[in-house]
Parts: sequence; structure tokens; C-alpha cells
Amino acid sequence: MPPQDSVTQIIQSSREQADLLAQLEKFRRTITVMFTDIKGSTAYFEKYGDVAGMMMVHQCNDALRQIVERHTGRVVKTIGDAIMATFEDGKESVQAAIEMQKQLIVFNAPRPEQDHVFIRIGLNYGNGIVKSNDVFGDVVNVASRVESVALPEQIVISDTLNQQVAPLGAFKISHLGRFALKGKEGDRDLFEVVWNEAASSRPAAAHTVVLGGAKFSVVLPKFKLQHIKKDGSVGSEHELKDGKLSVGRTEGDLKFVSDPQLAPLHARFSVDRGQLFVEDVSQGKGVYVRLIATYMLQGGDVVMMGRQTFRFNEKAEALAQAAATGTTIMNMQATLKESIAEFAALNPQGQVSDSRFPLFDQEITWGRNKGTYTFPEDGFMSGAHAKVYHRGENFFLEDSGSRNGTFVKVRDKAPVPVGATVVVGGQLLKVAQ
Repeated sequence: MPPQDSVTQIIQSSREQADLLAQLEKFRRTITVMFTDIKGSTAYFEKYGDVAGMMMVHQCNDALRQIVERHTGRVVKTIGDAIMATFEDGKESVQAAIEMQKQLIVFNAPRPEQDHVFIRIGLNYGNGIVKSNDVFGDVVNVASRVESVALPEQIVISDTLNQQVAPLGAFKISHLGRFALKGKEGDRDLFEVVWNEAASSRPAAAHTVVLGGAKFSVVLPKFKLQHIKKDGSVGSEHELKDGKLSVGRTEGDLKFVSDPQLAPLHARFSVDRGQLFVEDVSQGKGVYVRLIATYMLQGGDVVMMGRQTFRFNEKAEALAQAAATGTTIMNMQATLKESIAEFAALNPQGQVSDSRFPLFDQEITWGRNKGTYTFPEDGFMSGAHAKVYHRGENFFLEDSGSRNGTFVKVRDKAPVPVGATVVVGGQLLKVAQ
């Protein structure tokens, strides 16, 4: 057996001797964790090929690494085109994030506009298990969640980091809203660091926003649903009256009597504190929302890519063990010698088939002819369609700029960002303002 460092030995031994968990405390301290993620790299790879794409990502991340080190931070590792870094000083971490965004302007300057890449950044301050070459625990889990909320060119920080840096008065910070964090009690306030005065603060596009900020207008924002025709053009438009609109085959405000895929009453749209929600009332037929941002997967989620439909499964007890011992999902999978998360293919009747797709690596890609898992006979799936990756305890799903989109099935009621497309029966409805 190869030699192991002391933290790994403690983590493995703790499964059999719970009292050894106390030894982990000697490695626990407060720290700021940063995640960055490059957006636009998939299109770059598609256009210029893998070698040029890898070179571009390397050049970009190398520039970001130098900024981290100038601000007394440390790059822990790279995950695909993402960086995980740590900082002892919260102020330095935010200054580094701002410098990173400004550096991307310089990085993009000599390139054609269509080849520009951008980064989104998330930061969290909290307790973690810190060793020489890695960081474990809740501080990482929350940081990964915070980063998934950010849009390209956006810096999002947690409430705990905001408490550290806001009193300094060195940064312009705005409240984004309250967000659900998987496995955590209650919701958390997240904040944006405004680094570009020319650009106004933008709302997050995450699909798991809970409510807007504490201050919101008593005037309902005006949302409308655009009916998308089969050729992709916009047909009729329908405004939500008094913040409500229902859709069905024979019932509701918007009816499609010739659509056999619709339930009599299929979906209800409503506005709550400035956020549009859709509720599935189809009695099993389903409502799907197209991703326009990163989505944090939860056990039992149903995902649609092209003509493929999958159910996301995870071993909750293994994830709980990983959280309790401060280990990573990858280490836990190596110990169990099996994947603790997978996509299971569903047949047209919605039943689980024998086809399983384990999420055995830090990043798994999906596509018609390019990816970890490929579906060459699916003409509705793009060459590079989507990716699933994990950071901390959580798994995330992102569309890779596919032509027909990646969709997640609504559970009861879910927020819908402006610009997202909703599948209701055989109809496509796009949210606009």
C-alpha cells in the first residue's frame, strides 16, 4: 500500500473509530475559498480544436494563478477550466477577484469578440480542514455553491465573507438575494462585488434563488410568456395578469386544445417578490425548465438532453459520511470502489432502464460525438452538449451552449429566470420582460 499523509489516514480510520474524528480538529481553521470558472471555453474548443483550446485555458488560468499569488493566496487545484484557491486574508481575496476580472479584459483585447472568454467567481469564508495540498469541509461546499450562482464577469461572495470585508468600506457590494444551499439549514444571503462601475449590478440567473433582497418593490414586475413556434420564431405573447397565468389543454388562461401531451390543467406561473415561479399541476406529465445557468443537482432530479432523459441518483449516506469526515467525493468513491452518483436513463414511459452513467470523475461531459458519454444517433443532441461536475459535496449541471438546450424537470414549484424556456406538454414558452 502506498504511503498516505496523516489527514488521509485519519479520515479513513475515522470510519471505524469515531473518536479519531477529534484529531481532525487540529487541521481545522478559518479560511477563504475561491472558485473561478471560465465561460466561453466550450465554443473556443469547438472552433479551434482541443490543442488550441487547452492552450487558451492554460494561458488564462496561468494569468489568474499569478494574481492569486500576488494577493498572498494559493491555488489548490484546477478542475477542468476552473480554479480552486485559498486566502488567509478576506480583503486580499476580494481584491484578487477584482483584479482577475480586469485581467480578462486585457486577455480578451487582442482576440476577436466572438473568441472572448469570461470568468465567474465565487468566494466563501468559514471553517475548513486545511492541509498542505487540499482543503475539505463546509467552507468548500458553500464556496462551490456561491460560484455556481455567479454569471460571467460577476463576483459573488457569501454572507460570512461579506461580514468580514463590508466594514472595511473598500468595496462596492450589493445584495443579490437569499439562496438555498443543499444540505444546509435555512437559506443564505449572497452578495455581488461590483467591480465595473460602467456595468450595473445584475440579478443572479441561478435556478435555485429563494427570494429577492429584503427590499423589493411593491409593484409586480411585468413578465410575459412567448410561445415559441416549431421553426424557433416567436409566436404569440401572453402577459401575466396580476402576476399569474395558467396553461392547459382545456383549462387555464392559455389553452392548447390540440396538444395531447398537455394535461387539462398543466402549469401555473406566478410572481413572488419579483421572482417568477412555475408550478407543475400536470399530475405526472411534467414541466421542464431549460438551463441558462448552473444548476445544483439533487437526488431524484430528471434531466433532459436532446432525446435522452435521465434521473440523477446519489448515495446520500456516502455524501453524509464525506461531510462528517471532511473528505472529498473522489476519495469516498475510491474507498467504496464504486460511484456514489450516477445518471440512470429513463425510457419513454419514464421508467428507469438498464443504462447507467456513473459520475466517476471530477467532470463528466455529454454530447452527440464529443464527451465522456456520447449518443451519436441522437440528432437533437449537440456535439458537446452539457457537463456534470462536482465540487465539495455537490454536483452541478451546466449546458455547454447546445443548440436545443438542457432541461430539468420541475419539482412541484420552481423559480424561472428571465430568458429561460419552459416545456409544457408539447409547447415551448419563453420567459421575457
